[in-house]
Amino acid sequence: MMFKGPGSSLLLAALLLVSGCNVLVQPDRSYLNNQGVIAYTARAAGYAVDQDRYRLQRVELEWDTATFYYAGVVDKREDAWVLRFSLKTGEQDPVALEDVYSHLALIEGLRDDFKIETDKKELLGESRLRFVSYNYNSRQRDEDGKAVRGYGIIATFAATSGDFPVVYAMKIEAVGRKGSYTRADLDPFLRPMLAR
Repeated sequence: MMFKGPGSSLLLAALLLVSGCNVLVQPDRSYLNNQGVIAYTARAAGYAVDQDRYRLQRVELEWDTATFYYAGVVDKREDAWVLRFSLKTGEQDPVALEDVYSHLALIEGLRDDFKIETDKKELLGESRLRFVSYNYNSRQRDEDGKAVRGYGIIATFAATSGDFPVVYAMKIEAVGRKGSYTRADLDPFLRPMLAR
Protein backbone atom coordinates (compact mmCIF):
# COMPACT_ATOMS: atom_id res chain seq x y z
CA MET A 1 0.00 0.00 0.00
CA MET A 2 1.50 3.34 -1.11
CA PHE A 3 0.57 6.64 0.49
CA LYS A 4 0.34 9.58 -1.90
CA GLY A 5 -0.45 13.21 -1.38
CA PRO A 6 0.62 15.97 1.03
CA GLY A 7 -0.98 14.42 4.09
CA SER A 8 0.82 11.09 3.75
CA SER A 9 3.89 12.29 5.67
CA LEU A 10 1.74 13.34 8.60
CA LEU A 11 -0.16 10.06 8.48
CA LEU A 12 3.09 8.02 8.53
CA ALA A 13 4.43 10.03 11.48
CA ALA A 14 1.18 9.49 13.37
CA LEU A 15 1.25 5.75 12.66
CA LEU A 16 4.82 5.47 13.96
CA LEU A 17 3.90 7.20 17.21
CA VAL A 18 0.68 5.22 17.67
CA SER A 19 2.43 1.90 17.02
CA GLY A 20 4.52 2.41 20.11
CA CYS A 21 7.76 3.28 18.36
CA ASN A 22 9.77 5.13 20.99
CA VAL A 23 12.83 5.89 18.91
CA LEU A 24 12.24 9.61 19.25
CA VAL A 25 11.43 9.46 22.96
CA GLN A 26 14.30 7.58 24.61
CA PRO A 27 14.58 8.06 28.38
CA ASP A 28 18.01 8.99 29.73
CA ARG A 29 19.69 6.06 31.41
CA SER A 30 22.20 6.32 34.18
CA TYR A 31 24.07 3.55 35.92
CA LEU A 32 26.70 2.97 38.52
CA ASN A 33 29.73 1.43 36.83
CA ASN A 34 31.98 -1.11 38.52
CA GLN A 35 35.26 0.82 38.28
CA GLY A 36 35.46 1.19 42.07
CA VAL A 37 34.86 -2.54 42.59
CA ILE A 38 37.45 -3.42 39.94
CA ALA A 39 40.05 -1.13 41.56
CA TYR A 40 39.27 -2.54 45.01
CA THR A 41 39.74 -6.09 43.71
CA ALA A 42 43.19 -5.20 42.33
CA ARG A 43 44.22 -3.60 45.64
CA ALA A 44 42.93 -6.61 47.61
CA ALA A 45 44.96 -8.89 45.34
CA GLY A 46 48.04 -6.74 45.99
CA TYR A 47 48.38 -5.96 42.32
CA ALA A 48 47.87 -2.33 41.32
CA VAL A 49 49.57 -0.84 38.26
CA ASP A 50 50.36 2.87 37.77
CA GLN A 51 47.04 4.40 36.66
CA ASP A 52 48.82 7.14 34.72
CA ARG A 53 50.19 4.49 32.35
CA TYR A 54 47.47 1.80 32.25
CA ARG A 55 43.80 1.76 33.15
CA LEU A 56 42.41 -1.43 34.66
CA GLN A 57 39.45 -2.50 32.50
CA ARG A 58 38.31 -5.72 34.15
CA VAL A 59 39.34 -8.50 36.51
CA GLU A 60 38.50 -12.20 36.24
CA LEU A 61 38.87 -14.27 39.41
CA GLU A 62 38.99 -18.02 39.85
CA TRP A 63 40.13 -20.09 42.84
CA ASP A 64 43.68 -20.32 41.58
CA THR A 65 43.97 -17.53 38.96
CA ALA A 66 43.38 -13.82 38.72
CA THR A 67 43.50 -12.05 35.36
CA PHE A 68 43.85 -8.27 35.11
CA TYR A 69 43.07 -6.57 31.77
CA TYR A 70 44.47 -3.11 30.98
CA ALA A 71 44.18 -0.42 28.30
CA GLY A 72 46.96 2.06 27.64
CA VAL A 73 46.51 5.62 28.88
CA VAL A 74 49.58 7.20 27.27
CA ASP A 75 49.35 5.03 24.14
CA LYS A 76 45.67 4.26 23.49
CA ARG A 77 46.60 1.47 21.06
CA GLU A 78 48.03 -0.66 23.86
CA ASP A 79 46.23 -3.47 25.54
CA ALA A 80 47.72 -5.71 28.19
CA TRP A 81 46.88 -8.49 30.57
CA VAL A 82 48.50 -10.01 33.62
CA LEU A 83 47.60 -13.52 34.75
CA ARG A 84 48.46 -14.57 38.31
CA PHE A 85 48.62 -18.30 38.98
CA SER A 86 48.41 -19.49 42.59
CA LEU A 87 49.77 -22.97 42.30
CA LYS A 88 47.94 -25.96 43.76
CA THR A 89 49.88 -28.96 45.02
CA GLY A 90 49.93 -31.83 42.56
CA GLU A 91 47.68 -30.21 39.95
CA GLN A 92 49.76 -27.63 38.16
CA ASP A 93 53.28 -27.89 36.88
CA PRO A 94 55.16 -24.70 37.84
CA VAL A 95 57.74 -25.40 35.14
CA ALA A 96 55.02 -25.48 32.43
CA LEU A 97 53.36 -22.30 33.72
CA GLU A 98 56.72 -20.58 33.84
CA ASP A 99 57.50 -21.54 30.23
CA VAL A 100 56.92 -18.32 28.27
CA TYR A 101 56.64 -20.32 25.04
CA SER A 102 53.58 -22.20 26.28
CA HIS A 103 51.82 -18.82 26.62
CA LEU A 104 53.33 -17.50 23.39
CA ALA A 105 51.96 -20.46 21.41
CA LEU A 106 48.41 -19.25 22.12
CA ILE A 107 49.23 -15.84 20.64
CA GLU A 108 51.45 -16.92 17.76
CA GLY A 109 48.79 -19.10 16.14
CA LEU A 110 46.45 -16.12 15.74
CA ARG A 111 49.01 -13.79 14.07
CA ASP A 112 50.26 -13.63 10.47
CA ASP A 113 53.98 -13.34 9.68
CA PHE A 114 54.85 -13.76 13.37
CA LYS A 115 58.51 -13.02 14.21
CA ILE A 116 60.34 -13.30 17.52
CA GLU A 117 62.75 -10.42 18.14
CA THR A 118 64.27 -11.05 21.58
CA ASP A 119 64.24 -13.89 24.08
CA LYS A 120 65.87 -13.10 27.43
CA LYS A 121 66.05 -14.36 31.00
CA GLU A 122 66.78 -12.35 34.11
CA LEU A 123 67.15 -13.09 37.82
CA LEU A 124 65.53 -10.56 40.16
CA GLY A 125 66.68 -11.66 43.62
CA GLU A 126 65.26 -15.18 43.97
CA SER A 127 62.62 -14.57 41.30
CA ARG A 128 62.94 -15.42 37.63
CA LEU A 129 61.81 -13.30 34.67
CA ARG A 130 61.71 -14.48 31.08
CA PHE A 131 60.43 -12.33 28.24
CA VAL A 132 60.02 -12.56 24.49
CA SER A 133 59.28 -9.57 22.25
CA TYR A 134 57.69 -10.16 18.86
CA ASN A 135 56.06 -8.50 15.86
CA TYR A 136 53.43 -9.62 13.35
CA ASN A 137 51.08 -8.48 10.58
CA SER A 138 47.80 -7.27 12.03
CA ARG A 139 44.37 -7.36 10.39
CA GLN A 140 44.44 -3.56 10.14
CA ARG A 141 45.42 -2.07 6.79
CA ASP A 142 47.15 1.19 5.93
CA GLU A 143 46.08 3.57 3.15
CA ASP A 144 47.94 1.40 0.60
CA GLY A 145 46.13 -1.76 1.74
CA LYS A 146 49.20 -3.26 3.43
CA ALA A 147 48.97 -4.93 6.84
CA VAL A 148 49.93 -2.66 9.72
CA ARG A 149 52.68 -4.19 11.85
CA GLY A 150 51.81 -5.10 15.43
CA TYR A 151 54.30 -5.38 18.28
CA GLY A 152 54.16 -7.21 21.56
CA ILE A 153 56.02 -8.61 24.51
CA ILE A 154 55.09 -11.58 26.66
CA ALA A 155 56.75 -12.54 29.92
CA THR A 156 56.60 -14.89 32.86
CA PHE A 157 57.69 -14.02 36.38
CA ALA A 158 58.13 -16.76 39.00
CA ALA A 159 58.32 -15.87 42.68
CA THR A 160 57.18 -17.13 46.06
CA SER A 161 54.50 -15.70 48.32
CA GLY A 162 55.19 -17.06 51.79
CA ASP A 163 55.85 -20.76 51.24
CA PHE A 164 53.90 -20.94 47.99
CA PRO A 165 55.18 -20.45 44.44
CA VAL A 166 53.37 -17.83 42.38
CA VAL A 167 53.73 -17.44 38.62
CA TYR A 168 52.67 -14.37 36.68
CA ALA A 169 52.26 -14.27 32.90
CA MET A 170 51.90 -10.89 31.23
CA LYS A 171 51.47 -9.51 27.73
CA ILE A 172 51.51 -6.01 26.23
CA GLU A 173 50.59 -5.47 22.61
CA ALA A 174 49.88 -2.58 20.20
CA VAL A 175 49.25 -2.27 16.48
CA GLY A 176 50.99 0.53 14.63
CA ARG A 177 53.68 1.20 17.23
CA LYS A 178 56.87 2.81 15.97
CA GLY A 179 59.16 0.22 17.53
CA SER A 180 59.54 -2.98 19.46
CA TYR A 181 58.80 -3.54 23.12
CA THR A 182 61.76 -3.89 25.48
CA ARG A 183 62.35 -5.04 29.04
CA ALA A 184 61.70 -1.50 30.31
CA ASP A 185 58.10 -1.71 29.03
CA LEU A 186 57.44 -4.48 31.55
CA ASP A 187 58.41 -2.30 34.53
CA PRO A 188 54.88 -0.97 35.34
CA PHE A 189 53.64 -4.57 35.55
CA LEU A 190 56.65 -5.90 37.47
CA ARG A 191 56.67 -3.13 40.08
CA PRO A 192 53.76 -4.52 42.17
CA MET A 193 55.35 -7.98 42.15
CA LEU A 194 58.76 -6.72 43.22
CA ALA A 195 57.26 -4.58 45.99
CA ARG A 196 55.91 -7.66 47.83
